[in-house]
Amino acid sequence: MNRSEVRQLCMTSLAQKMVGTGPENLQAGRGFYEYFFTNFPDLRVYFKGAEKYTAEDVRKSERFEKQGQRILLACHLLANIFENPEVFKAYVRETINRHRIYKMDPALWSAFFQVWTGYLAENGSLKSEEKEAWLELGKEFNEEAQKHLKNSNLPHV
Repeated sequence: MNRSEVRQLCMTSLAQKMVGTGPENLQAGRGFYEYFFTNFPDLRVYFKGAEKYTAEDVRKSERFEKQGQRILLACHLLANIFENPEVFKAYVRETINRHRIYKMDPALWSAFFQVWTGYLAENGSLKSEEKEAWLELGKEFNEEAQKHLKNSNLPHV
């Protein structure tokens, strides 16, 4: 699959997960964290103050309303810039830099795309070829993330 095809398939999968201020947009972002907190409770440790949150707590949270929009925006950006490898890599590095303070397990950069595609699939908005595209994008994301972590003398896989 070439970069253009990956981009297009990823963008198609995001059609029902748009950023915005409408109720459906806000729920699309919160929905990711509801899925995340329900299915990956061991990873709540990376969300200080929300370690014991349930999906219901996320649903009522202004914090996760905003965080949901950030994750949607990040995924839209990743998909949109995938055709430009240097910009894509720069965005990956910037993402890693913003997350350094959380001391995340470096294996989570790859794992995120399994979580993301799981969320999209659970909501019925992911076809098999779109999942394949996200996993290809995720593979390249992780490769650059691990390279950047190594070059920054940080734990890496």
